[in-house]
Amino acid sequence: DPTGGAYTSPTLLFVPAGALPVWNVRAIASTELQSPSDVHAGFRPGLGAELGLPAGFTLAAGTNWVGGDVNPNTGNNDFNLGLSPYFQARFHILGSADGQGFQLGTSATYKFVGFEGDPGEMEVGLSAQYRQRRFELGLQGVVGKDFATTSADGEVHAYALYRVIPQLGIGGAGQVRTAIVSQPGANAYDAIGGGIVSLTLAQYQIGALGGASTIGLGQGQAGALAQVFGSARF
Repeated sequence: DPTGGAYTSPTLLFVPAGALPVWNVRAIASTELQSPSDVHAGFRPGLGAELGLPAGFTLAAGTNWVGGDVNPNTGNNDFNLGLSPYFQARFHILGSADGQGFQLGTSATYKFVGFEGDPGEMEVGLSAQYRQRRFELGLQGVVGKDFATTSADGEVHAYALYRVIPQLGIGGAGQVRTAIVSQPGANAYDAIGGGIVSLTLAQYQIGALGGASTIGLGQGQAGALAQVFGSARF
């Protein structure tokens, strides 16, 4: 499939609906830059891997560096506190194995920040995609619960992509998060949006987003955002 298949996504903002082919491994390297942001480091690299299992399941794990939280004991940025490991399980509910047409999948993701006893948070999502050789659309809903507090939120993610050629697509993507239960002083909502581009060559893919984000900033403030990722399937 020159478009990459429904187990891929043209943007980091979207969890694919499809399953990785059985016993295939996909490695993903990414980076995100936001300015201004609530952390001192605007460069946030990530690294992850996925494994395709029988019966439509995919397992994934990795880490994103969210900028290095400030250690309260030293007052300095601490790389250990800034790591954000995650573990994810996905299931392909509905759709052709060739990745074309309507695709439906679900995911559960557990993630935490640092290794200092943070109990982390869980997110459960439902992803729907409609994919053709010249275009594709995606819509995803996510509900998240923080185990350290009473906080909970809901998110909607979406993208649209037009393929200039089957391997190369351009479009737009965005997400909106709204608090279901929030802590005093926390933002009631966050949003990300921008233009995207995706290039797939055989088992390799690179993609990018350029736009704006309100994450980590005061309510009503926004910063410039750039995301870049590359993946390889084996």
